[in-house]
Amino acid sequence: MKILARHLTHHMLQPLLYLLLTFSLLFIIADLTNHGEDFYRYKLSLRTIATYYSWQLPSMVVITIPICLLLATLYSLSQLTRSSEITAMRASGISLNTLLKPYLAIAIAALLLTTFINEWLSPQYSYQAHQLIQQEKESTTPPRTEPIAYRNPTIGHTWTIEKIDPRTYTLHGITLRQQRPDGTDQQKITATKAYWLDRHWWFEDGTLQAFNQQSNLMGKPQPFQIREMRNLPESPEDFLGESKDPAHLSALQLRHYIQNHLFLSSKTLAGYRVDFHHKLATPFVCLLAVLLGIPIGNHTGRRGSLPGILLTLVLFFGYYATQFTTQYLARKELISPALGSWLPLILFLLIALLMIRKMR
Repeated sequence: MKILARHLTHHMLQPLLYLLLTFSLLFIIADLTNHGEDFYRYKLSLRTIATYYSWQLPSMVVITIPICLLLATLYSLSQLTRSSEITAMRASGISLNTLLKPYLAIAIAALLLTTFINEWLSPQYSYQAHQLIQQEKESTTPPRTEPIAYRNPTIGHTWTIEKIDPRTYTLHGITLRQQRPDGTDQQKITATKAYWLDRHWWFEDGTLQAFNQQSNLMGKPQPFQIREMRNLPESPEDFLGESKDPAHLSALQLRHYIQNHLFLSSKTLAGYRVDFHHKLATPFVCLLAVLLGIPIGNHTGRRGSLPGILLTLVLFFGYYATQFTTQYLARKELISPALGSWLPLILFLLIALLMIRKMR
């Protein structure tokens, strides 16, 4: 059985790797047509462009791996069926469950890999790729000089900022008041400058003044030269009036962002909640791709490949069309965000399982 499992796994992994490489190259070519003019305009070196696409690679894998799994499953099973290997295996007493285990193992491994990339690699590196391009635009984006007042009532933060440079996300003349849940002042922090590094704030040349429960001063202000502010949830996009880009956040970070921004409009929060559930559901598309490919790949080997491939692609892209529709309804607050993201996946998983059941 170990020899059989290795044979089936090798038969699946070889086309999968070729497909991942091919689709990644196609993704890069398509992106070059979109950003190539910017690369030329800002005179980026080949090394910078290579760095940009190396940071974009995790996001590319998340997007391309489901379709690669689907096509690899179709190819593998259709080839095995056409050469009568599946028939010989079944005739020798090997159960269908045994034959499917290597494919399901690959699907689960891809699911776990996609989850890891989605949560830890893609947000970090896609953000760095975005920042790399933004840094090249510094010379063309004028700094914002008007004062900014920002209030985060969820956690009782009130910011006053003299000016902000959107090119480097540097704040000047900062006063931050932090209040307790009962509305009393907890502390006031002032700083000459603040820098956005490693996704949190660093305050420079400032003071920290604490207050007691009656909002009275507690001692003298404590001066500091550099202070790391890891516990501040506000980001430069908040002060610039820009929406948070979910592509730069993991599901956990997005959940934390939602909890700290409940004062936003219900429509905006619905959009963020849809993005949160979408990030959770995305890895399971790997399992759906393999489960759809198994029955149709087995069928195509006996009856011809073109109708089966077309049917699989219709079902697979039908899933994405259904997902787009339900998520659109969720963003419009017509259905819940969880239903909008999970209903298409559950529906098409049931369809795939029913098709596999008919193989027995």
